Amino acid sequence: MKIRTLFLAAVLLCAPALSAEDNPAPVKKTIAILPFYNYAGSDLEYLSEFIPELMKERISIKGYGFTSPEEIAKQVPKTSPRELYRQGSARLVLKDLGAHIGITGRYIVQSKYIRIDYTVFDLTGVKPSFHTTYEDTLEDDIIPGLKKFAQKSASMVNEYVIEGVPGDARQEVSEIMSGIVSSLKTSAIGSLLRDRWLMFIFILLLFYIISRLFMIFFDRILARITARTESNLDNMLISVLRKPVKWLIIFTGIKLAFLSLDLRNGNGRFIDDISSAVLILIITYIVSAIVNLVIRTWGKDVTGRIDSRINDDLVPLFSNVARVIIISIGILMVLSIFEINIAPLLASLGIAGFAIGFAIKDSLSNIIAGVILILDQSFAVGDKVVIEGDMGIIKEVGLRNTKLMTFDNEVIVIPNGDLMNKKFKNFVLPDPTIRVVVNFGVAYGSDVDRVEEVVLNEIRGIQGIAEEPEPAVIFTEMADFSLNMQAKFWVPDYVDQYAKWLEATKLIYKALVREGIDIPFPTHTVYVESGQK
Repeated sequence: MKIRTLFLAAVLLCAPALSAEDNPAPVKKTIAILPFYNYAGSDLEYLSEFIPELMKERISIKGYGFTSPEEIAKQVPKTSPRELYRQGSARLVLKDLGAHIGITGRYIVQSKYIRIDYTVFDLTGVKPSFHTTYEDTLEDDIIPGLKKFAQKSASMVNEYVIEGVPGDARQEVSEIMSGIVSSLKTSAIGSLLRDRWLMFIFILLLFYIISRLFMIFFDRILARITARTESNLDNMLISVLRKPVKWLIIFTGIKLAFLSLDLRNGNGRFIDDISSAVLILIITYIVSAIVNLVIRTWGKDVTGRIDSRINDDLVPLFSNVARVIIISIGILMVLSIFEINIAPLLASLGIAGFAIGFAIKDSLSNIIAGVILILDQSFAVGDKVVIEGDMGIIKEVGLRNTKLMTFDNEVIVIPNGDLMNKKFKNFVLPDPTIRVVVNFGVAYGSDVDRVEEVVLNEIRGIQGIAEEPEPAVIFTEMADFSLNMQAKFWVPDYVDQYAKWLEATKLIYKALVREGIDIPFPTHTVYVESGQK
């Protein structure tokens, strides 16, 4: 509570100092705003000079100053405001004044309707000119409506000088902020708080109270509602958003409070930029936190059902990439607010990104291949595989490489990019059931039917083999010195394949010996032909 009180007191104490006039900085370029043309010929002729003065009070661009009214007056008497509204005549006058940025316009006032058309153009020819129109319904007091126009037009001119032809996003936000302040000033409370410093304090206190009410709403209402739901996502969202939303409301109040002061110097622009930058950073943090939370929750609740590796490897990767993108966008927006030209920075980042991408293209290729392997689910940790003659167990499937543990207790590291182009055998897919084949041979003259019966009886006595498909013994070949046969049976798990093969080989040999069935070995008969002399 003490920290909040000190923070509020510091803002109140610093506000009067910030409203003081800045020390004039060296001016390198000039902006000239010519008298506006009274198009409808209304009796409000004074607006011809008053509108440019309102715009000058709110335009604040580093490195730019304004052409003095005396210098403009030397040129304007020779040219009527009607002629000045034409760009051709205006350009001639502005060039004689030596201005870099020129503004000319006209206004129409009929009853309570006002329309102001104005054009902003760069006399150096670097930026294209833009033309826009402002329309509004005036109250009995015309000044608030004109100030609203001046604030809006100043924002557009600032953006034009800094970035080029202005966009709509920042303009819309400025209009909304100005509209809120205008509504407060024209409300019943505004009539009571005619002093701008009282309005300043009132807005600060109002938004501080709103922030406290939001905290109560989060803690006592939303927390109870989310406690009744099965999902834990809403509880985590409340925990993540609680403090950022509070500070978002407080700094919005600070921005509106200083806007109500209607500061007419460089400090006003500086305060507006600082508050806008803080609001953008808070919003960036909120968006980043929400995206990160949603991705990780989705990874845990959804992808974990498919494969735990997606949640362990890919979800953090996607979350970090999304966070970097969001934070980068936020930082670029803050830099643009402070009139820092981000075009060279973006170009540098593009060149650096290309160079880095080219340097790590192999690593990126392996990472992409790792993502594909994980999503494809061709194998998983613990699977028995054969990869181009190397048999072993998959120990790890990472984003860059896959590790294979052989039966000789050796680890083979295979880059995922290479593995994508290799043919491999997976003993686990489509299921861990696997067939065991024992090759053996008997001597010529043996009764093959009896051999099949004897061997089949031995195989069926082996514990832990599958009943379906049934074991089988087949006669395959009449070889050079033996009748070759095969005993085939299935085991439920590939892990038992080698052990059962050893057991079956021993049992078949013992059965053949016990039954007196000859087991041949390679022999050669040599015939010697004797000749007569």
